[in-house]
Amino acid sequence: SGASAGGGLISITSGISDDSSSGTASLKTADAAGSSAGSSSGNLNLSTGSSAYSTSGSLSLSTGSSASASSGSISVSVGNSVSTDGGAINLTAGSATGGVGGSIILQGGSGTSSGSVRFVNPATSANFGVISDSTFDFSGQSSVSMSSTGTVELTASSTMTFSASNGISMGDSHIFGYEKGSETVGTIVPGELTLNKMSGTITSESTNLAASASDTITLYNSRVGVSSLVMVTPSSAGGCKPVVYEAVPSSGYVTIGVQNMASSACTSAYTLSFWVVN
Repeated sequence: SGASAGGGLISITSGISDDSSSGTASLKTADAAGSSAGSSSGNLNLSTGSSAYSTSGSLSLSTGSSASASSGSISVSVGNSVSTDGGAINLTAGSATGGVGGSIILQGGSGTSSGSVRFVNPATSANFGVISDSTFDFSGQSSVSMSSTGTVELTASSTMTFSASNGISMGDSHIFGYEKGSETVGTIVPGELTLNKMSGTITSESTNLAASASDTITLYNSRVGVSSLVMVTPSSAGGCKPVVYEAVPSSGYVTIGVQNMASSACTSAYTLSFWVVN
């Protein structure tokens, strides 16, 4: 110990070899020799001391590097249990009263391709899940459940793809938040409008479409392709009977035909609702 300088150092090093492996260093507690139920083997505690005014000491477990073969592995395992549950491995980061709590970081090694975090079936030793810098793959399981008592949010900076050989089920749930918008025909160019949404409401340019007369509306929409399915239906009649008789998709737009099937002219603008399926 030292009153004003650093404390002493304890170093345990195995022997070196000129032409073979270096010696092994072993640190363990003795087996429990007692026959009673409370006879446990001794604990092994590795910890650093506390510090009042600076950072406490770190605990580092590492293996040496190798120039021509694989570097050594680190194995952390819990002993087997015969008659009760197996022991757990607990990884707990530090709490902070006046700051952010510590993180638990799992990092694969770098190389010609990055290493991954793998989940192994204890019965078969086969991987059932892999997390890497580009993959979150649990295809080794017949089913995977993700649940929350609140909200589960999945986001992607570009495209998110859902696929399943037997279909995608929404579990009889209410679906909302679908992309939608609204626009009026002829605001800029007569007979035309631009609305780049998967669904929306179109207000007609004409307010007095005559009986049996037709409107041709060109909806420019970047969501529409030649093979798109565009469903269009009247959502308000405008005092007449507008009927959509065609909705023909093309690359970037859809041509909509509407006819007034009433015996009199419309008394106001009518509205149409559309939905694009790709």
